[in-house]
Amino acid sequence: MKIDRLIGILSILLQEEKTTAPELAERFEVSRRTINRDIEDLCKAGIPIKTAQGTGGGISIMDGYRMDRTILSSKDMQMILAGLRSLDSVSGSRYYSQLMEEKS
Repeated sequence: MKIDRLIGILSILLQEEKTTAPELAERFEVSRRTINRDIEDLCKAGIPIKTAQGTGGGISIMDGYRMDRTILSSKDMQMILAGLRSLDSVSGSRYYSQLMEEKS
């Protein structure tokens, strides 16, 4: 599901300094082109993502960016949490559950 993937990508970008489109494509089992479209959608949503090509390049969120939780309604948060739980069930890990516990 696209929204799950977008939330997953955002989660990864908030946790890691930098990643690449091929790494994200492999992780979410989609094409690199799909990841590029997802990154474009996140940018349109106001997430300050920067990309750099070549050796040492990759995808990252601009330094100092934090999501303002007050812009999300309770229903929005419930939907995000449900999406993260579904990512855990698909991946067979507890990565996203642990991430939610760390941020609480």
